[in-house]
Amino acid sequence: MQFSFHKFFYYVILNERMTVKELIMDTFFFTYMCMIRNTYTSHKENITIHPEDVPSLLALAQRHFTAPFILPYMQSYPNTLQTLKQQTKMTMYQYYQIEHFTELIISLMEQAGIPYYLLKGISLATYYPVPEYRKLGDVDLYIPDPDALKKAEEILEANGFVLDPELCDHHVTYLYTFPKTGRTYILELHFRIVGVYQYDKANQMIDSVFSADRITPEYQTVGDTTYRVLPPTEYTFYMLHHMLKHYLFSGFGIRLLCDFTLFLISRKNDIDFDQLHNWCKESKITHFYEIIIECLHSYLGLPDSIEPDIHYQADVCETFILGILEERDMGTLTDTTLVGSGSYAKVNLWTYFKEGHVQMKVRFPKLHKCILLWPVLWIATFVCFLWNTYFYRRTTLKNTLADFRETNSNSQLIRIFENED
Repeated sequence: MQFSFHKFFYYVILNERMTVKELIMDTFFFTYMCMIRNTYTSHKENITIHPEDVPSLLALAQRHFTAPFILPYMQSYPNTLQTLKQQTKMTMYQYYQIEHFTELIISLMEQAGIPYYLLKGISLATYYPVPEYRKLGDVDLYIPDPDALKKAEEILEANGFVLDPELCDHHVTYLYTFPKTGRTYILELHFRIVGVYQYDKANQMIDSVFSADRITPEYQTVGDTTYRVLPPTEYTFYMLHHMLKHYLFSGFGIRLLCDFTLFLISRKNDIDFDQLHNWCKESKITHFYEIIIECLHSYLGLPDSIEPDIHYQADVCETFILGILEERDMGTLTDTTLVGSGSYAKVNLWTYFKEGHVQMKVRFPKLHKCILLWPVLWIATFVCFLWNTYFYRRTTLKNTLADFRETNSNSQLIRIFENED
């Protein structure tokens, strides 16, 4: 059974005039969300599975790497059950591999006395009822001190880590291949907690919150290893901006919402929500935060006692959650898609210039500090943009700008940075 979200959405909206919420409640989407909620809430909902929905439920689980969560409900469907068991084994195997990889990296950092913060990965998996069921990908470390970052890079390269030439505005990437297995894993070494936005005040505020002299590490033990992680309030704020960046640049799936739900449930007494609200207001992501919270209340089982005063327009949240379900685990946009660093009320030549200015700062992180060099750097950035458009993205300027306008509409939904131009 091949399910088409677009055909289904067209049928519902144009022919039946149902709301998106009715769509979710009346289809296998609702069944899938119940399975996810039942994984980590005390109240277990009764679930009825219609045989015709099984292929679609399997496709959703594969799309979002949530096979372990629907596995218990497929006992009556042997073929599907076997597929889910195999995928669950692979998820667990990947967990143990990444755990070993993380321990290797942390041992190098600890031996050298390098202050770091472990982001995501096993530090969030520990909040799941079965940590091994949380799909892991790469390892992320945040090292805010420049001198410590340089020292970490030297140590990694001396121990077989290979620098990836990828250009990024907030991290450097290293690859490591285990000699015995031949498997290669990725380490992202963050010098900024998240990438640069087109809204400079947000960048400044985020840099201040996560500066080396401000944050104090919390210590988290997983297995036999103790890790340095962000304090709960800062971790919550980071997770929001991590989701926002993925939403703006590539989209994200249900896993990040599950992470956020479980973290809030587990650490609710340790999070300074007043401080969090102030940070969201200062960086102008309050709308995004409120949409996320409303979706967690409505669809993912976040107790109403957590952020009880937050409510948001139902139609916006319904559209948002449907978009999440339609995405893959970490989004569906490809490298051929150009995405803005924020949202714009209107897309015109001035918009493209502003976005180009942001990209110039990313491409020339040191040189851009000299204002006199800006004209030269603008030209260089534009030449690189054209090269990437035709030879890397293998598309045309017209198509690239059309994609930009389309993805900008996604960010307008969440009114990011108050839609300031």
